[in-house]
Amino acid sequence: MSVTLVPVTRENVRDVCQLEVRPDQRRLVAPAAYTIAEALCHGPAALLRAIALDGRPVGVLWVQTDEPVPYLVRFMIEAGRQGQGIGRRAVDLLLDALRAAGHAELELSYVPVQDGAEGFWLGCGFEPTGREHAGEKVVRMTL
Repeated sequence: MSVTLVPVTRENVRDVCQLEVRPDQRRLVAPAAYTIAEALCHGPAALLRAIALDGRPVGVLWVQTDEPVPYLVRFMIEAGRQGQGIGRRAVDLLLDALRAAGHAELELSYVPVQDGAEGFWLGCGFEPTGREHAGEKVVRMTL
């Protein structure tokens, strides 16, 4: 199983836009197509990548890199591929890429609900900041 982060391109954009999370997660993360549109509107400071498994898109992420601390705006793995270690591997690849670009920290936020993403992000090594953003808990990792 080979997980990679690849640019969203003319060749894969339709596949990325069609990715969906589980129905119970739809209120927690925006659709992949919104992620692409919003990231493109933010210009070159947006690090937009498809998460690919053996070359096929199975997720998408967007990091806003023009902040003092880069901010992971969106991260999703399609419903049928969750729980297989793909998300964790994608996070590791993202952290490597941010380190290589000279960043020292990464922040993100998540909706604090039962069976939500909190366990995933804390398990990846993010730590609570005590801050909230639009009702979401903000966590941070030193790279």
